[in-house]
Amino acid sequence: MPQARLATMRRMRAPDPFEMNFARGTMLAWDPPAPRPDAPALVLLHGAACGAWVWAEGFAGRLAAAGHAVFAPGFSAQRNGAPAGLGDYAADARAAIDSLHRRVVLVGHSLGGLVAQRLLDAPEVAGLILLAPAPPEGLAWANWRLAMADPPLWRAVARMTEAGGTAAEAAVLRRALFGPGMPEALALHHLSRMGRESRVALLEAQAPQPVPPAWSLGKPAVVFGGRRDPLVPPDAVVRTAAWHAAPFALLDGMGHAMMLDMGWEALADRLAGWLEESFK
Repeated sequence: MPQARLATMRRMRAPDPFEMNFARGTMLAWDPPAPRPDAPALVLLHGAACGAWVWAEGFAGRLAAAGHAVFAPGFSAQRNGAPAGLGDYAADARAAIDSLHRRVVLVGHSLGGLVAQRLLDAPEVAGLILLAPAPPEGLAWANWRLAMADPPLWRAVARMTEAGGTAAEAAVLRRALFGPGMPEALALHHLSRMGRESRVALLEAQAPQPVPPAWSLGKPAVVFGGRRDPLVPPDAVVRTAAWHAAPFALLDGMGHAMMLDMGWEALADRLAGWLEESFK
């Protein structure tokens, strides 16, 4: 990204979000204060046990300040009284995209990254940005390795489908989700907002997924992961990038929840730079 534009983006006040309705729910939206001509809109898809709120802590506003209209739908872990599946999440995201009537770039984190990859062949989708994404191969191998290497963390993740949680589980989740520089009070604040996840969606995410490679569709993609992320480990990030023939970066000092972690501003700026280069 040109340095002058990057400096302007950093000075510009991030817009406040507002809520929009669409056919299957609601989403948060941010209008860019200075829209970039012909820039695609960004649809941000959150990960497991989270919601659209994870993008509203600053990340989405910074992308809007870079000139993009930004939208963040939420996934409902229940559909018609039963746990939702990945197909339900994909339908939620697809309905949000359809409501915009414009080309979009999907930004998917973790489980939302898997949903984003499943939607890559939609005609409105122009590109893909993945943050610590669940890989096309599924999470079974990463999950098994986590169970062997860190049983307390594996148990804490498994309990994401249940109500409540212990202080010990919060402590082990904290070290997985956030880097060592994250203040404890802020980490616990974010953890307190996380809720139950659908056991069906998590179970389905263990298996290989119907994900088309980005290169086969002629759509640009980029992948970011944490160098010490135990939930989506670096080798899974590298294989996801290879599947899409996409560049990737492994980030030091950031945990799995990188849009909330210390250094999120620099990561948002990297996304904005990639978007400017890819969609001139």
